[in-house]
Amino acid sequence: MKKLAYCLAVFLLSAPASVHAQTNVSDLKETVVKQSEMIDILMGKVKSLEEKKYTTAVALPSNLEQIAPKAQWTERMRIKGDFRYRHELIDVDERRHNTTQAERDSRATVRNRHRIRARVALHAEINEDIDFIFQLATGSSSPATSHQTLDTFFESKNIYVDLAYVIWHPEEFFSVNTKGFETYAGKMKNPFYTPVDSEMIWDGSVRPEGIAGTYATKINCVELCATAGGFWVDEQERDVDVNLWGIQGYFKAPVIHEGIKLVGGMTYYDYGAIQDHPVYTASGNSTYSKPLDPAVRYLLDYQILEGFTELHWNMFEMPWIVYGQFVANMATKDDDNAFQFGVKLNKCKKPGSWEFQYFYRRLEADAIVGAFTEGCFGAGMTDSKGNCFKAGYQLSKNTKLCSALFLNRTGLEDHQGKKFTLLQIDLNVKF
Repeated sequence: MKKLAYCLAVFLLSAPASVHAQTNVSDLKETVVKQSEMIDILMGKVKSLEEKKYTTAVALPSNLEQIAPKAQWTERMRIKGDFRYRHELIDVDERRHNTTQAERDSRATVRNRHRIRARVALHAEINEDIDFIFQLATGSSSPATSHQTLDTFFESKNIYVDLAYVIWHPEEFFSVNTKGFETYAGKMKNPFYTPVDSEMIWDGSVRPEGIAGTYATKINCVELCATAGGFWVDEQERDVDVNLWGIQGYFKAPVIHEGIKLVGGMTYYDYGAIQDHPVYTASGNSTYSKPLDPAVRYLLDYQILEGFTELHWNMFEMPWIVYGQFVANMATKDDDNAFQFGVKLNKCKKPGSWEFQYFYRRLEADAIVGAFTEGCFGAGMTDSKGNCFKAGYQLSKNTKLCSALFLNRTGLEDHQGKKFTLLQIDLNVKF
């Protein structure tokens, strides 16, 4: 194109013309020179762009918001779950005096069964202050278990709403610093702290329903925590509702040096209108029935005071925990106490790691509400005592093999009680 411009200029300059034509030719020559300069500039830019084409990568969007603004909600949602396959060997032996060995053997019951538990949870971040948790799980209507027994000609298993609640955790509310506060509303995980996940008062599957709040703060090296909640145990259309109110305070503090930690606290639970109310399941509690009334009712009220402590330290390059828990029902003076103490060694983390736990428990008939106590210990009954040994081994990432042996007896003061032995072997996987 540059050569063509110069040829055109020479042709015009060499043609015969008048003075006026010569003037026009002069102007044309000046125009052609300017165009030539512009062509040089444009050609330089084209060359520069061609070089960048092969040396510079195109910048891609860095997050989902730039790619698809309407799809941002996927970044605020997480799905997780777990599955357990369990084998159980149950041996129940009635301990009756003044009977022959043959009679005692005839009353013994041995049971083998396989069970499963599957749970899938959705955790959604609604905004900076509110989270929503929804979980489905296998199980039954019983609040103390999410397991399903493999039986009944391959029948399909039931799925229930296990969790459905919101968590409100603002760091500031009406210009007031609220960092450390959390409020729960719905069917939730147990918000109360339990020493080494003790299930003496609450089975791990129990999901309270109502409203609760927690607060945690740190003063120097001491962590202070508090929990309070109100829950609906049984709503009645034409009668007084059975409810539960609870309040708890505890601390975590180093002792001597940072490697030793002490945890201690107290909890108070008060059941409203449970006395004389029809029982959900007696589970060892004292009950009665009225003439011409088929309902079995709770004989007593339950005002439960709990104290607990844990001592954490490292020895032989592994964590150790020694703990104790004491419970008293302040609403009665008979069969009103319970306690548990135990030790836990090590913790399953990486593949090849292991853990071990032992505890002894003595649970009198009316120390707690039996419907919510651990379903494995003493056949899920109060008025029981005995030992428990647990062990775990981390097979691989998110896969753990566990076992538990319960050596218990039901009927603390009753010679008609039973020996209860339960062996469990679990395969647990998480995702």
